[in-house]
Amino acid sequence: MSGKKKEKFCITIGLACNADGSEKLEPIFIGKSSKPRCFKRQTPEQSGFYYRSNKKAWMTSSLFEECVVILSV
Repeated sequence: MSGKKKEKFCITIGLACNADGSEKLEPIFIGKSSKPRCFKRQTPEQSGFYYRSNKKAWMTSSLFEECVVILSV
């Protein structure tokens, strides 16, 4: 549609493992919305996702540290 700005949807997916692949962490999803509509009435954790949100959907150092601690257990 002319005259409308294109919506910029952003989601970050983080994947991590060690060099030989013997230890793999679960995928980390980072989005803009704190309660995405796609999960409907469930929380992301109930759907099997590790999901966090921040304003720009970026991986920050505090999110990374939180993810490593939680997912490596």
